[in-house]
Amino acid sequence: MKTLKTKSALLAAFIALAAGSAAAQSDVIITEVDPAGSGTGSSSYNADWFELTNVGTTAQSIVGWSMLDNHAASNSASPYSGTISIANASSGSVALSGISSLAAGQSAVFIENTGLNSAATAAEIAKFESIWFGANVPANLAIGTYDSTGKTSVGLSQTADMVNIFSGTAVGSSLVASVAFGNDGSATPLATWDNTAGLNNATLTVKSVAGVNGAFVSTNGAEVGSPGVVFAVPEPTGFALALLGFGALGMRRRGKKSSGSLRA
Repeated sequence: MKTLKTKSALLAAFIALAAGSAAAQSDVIITEVDPAGSGTGSSSYNADWFELTNVGTTAQSIVGWSMLDNHAASNSASPYSGTISIANASSGSVALSGISSLAAGQSAVFIENTGLNSAATAAEIAKFESIWFGANVPANLAIGTYDSTGKTSVGLSQTADMVNIFSGTAVGSSLVASVAFGNDGSATPLATWDNTAGLNNATLTVKSVAGVNGAFVSTNGAEVGSPGVVFAVPEPTGFALALLGFGALGMRRRGKKSSGSLRA
């Protein structure tokens, strides 16, 4: 009986640790990428954008975070690993601005903003909202920007590129999330790259499809995507929650065996 109690105590401690880890984890991934924009007309927005989503269980500060394309440590279009850090000051690191934190489950869009003042930035965001949503802009839509002024290496290519998110702008800042993507194609309307599969440090191969994972055709008919809204992204805490389930099941079975031995 002493051995059983000891094992049960250890199992309970393990479950508590797993639960604590699950509660504390808050991971941010890149869930959508659009290297095209909607065109160059006066009523269009001519800007790349990507979407970040916090798939963890607590709010995540993104203050000081930065974006790079495939120039962070090499000129490769292959996914980076978690050990990569910003290689040098000329890599082209571009700070994210306008959004300081992502709540659990929240998504935010970041639009490229090249040398625009605050009024022009607001106008560009308004164009983005109008083109995608018309008069029905979601009340909780979160949009930030990244200013690529003077960073000629930053600019998402429609033939093949990457989005890399780092924890800062200084040399040595660590990689938070990374996706690569290939040729954007020439379909009309043009679809964004969809990562509701929750991939990280991987190459995206799925394009958005209207009616799937919340994607829709933009109001102007030029694009298909789901900016600001993510469906079906798996939470990274799933494994820890599974451990909790197995642990509880194990304790239940042990309890039955213990009760049986007492009755005998």
